[in-house]
Amino acid sequence: MDYLLRRLIKLATGKGMRGEHWAWFALAAGAFVLQRARRREDPVVYSRRVEAGDRLIISIRPPNGQPLDDSSSG
Repeated sequence: MDYLLRRLIKLATGKGMRGEHWAWFALAAGAFVLQRARRREDPVVYSRRVEAGDRLIISIRPPNGQPLDDSSSG
């Protein structure tokens, strides 16, 4: 997979530099981001030791969304 992504980045960057179409740069950037995400050595986003009495709340919301009110979670 890494080989294919490298080839795609090289091909798309070359075509973009030759002025074929601006979308080649977008394709190269997308492939680059995907390649970097696949190579991430530490996939941990957040790490903390949980002790007795601690409370850990995990929520999923839009980036600009408001967090839920603590009293409404039951």
